Amino acid sequence: MNETAIRDSTTSADPQMIVCARYDVLRALAEASGVEQITLWAIPNKKYQVSFRIRNQAQEWYLATLRNKATPRAFVNLGAAAHIAYGIAHAPIMIVNMSKARQK
Repeated sequence: MNETAIRDSTTSADPQMIVCARYDVLRALAEASGVEQITLWAIPNKKYQVSFRIRNQAQEWYLATLRNKATPRAFVNLGAAAHIAYGIAHAPIMIVNMSKARQK
């Protein structure tokens, strides 16, 4: 499990941590602790990322790529992202956040 720091646009005091993990790690964590919610994030270039809110954890957990475990995986298909996320954990809440998507 690798962590990468990025700056949050709302505060410049403390960097926000993005925690990425592989599929098998997230699945084991979801089974052990439980998932409160899954969020599908729209990013530029019509791609999507998946994050999980794990119970008793302060940060969002992002699904990582296989080659670079510190980078969130980008899906080109929203349905595929939702299918993979639901395969990792059956969360009671699934949110699709399209606010980061570019307007036409």
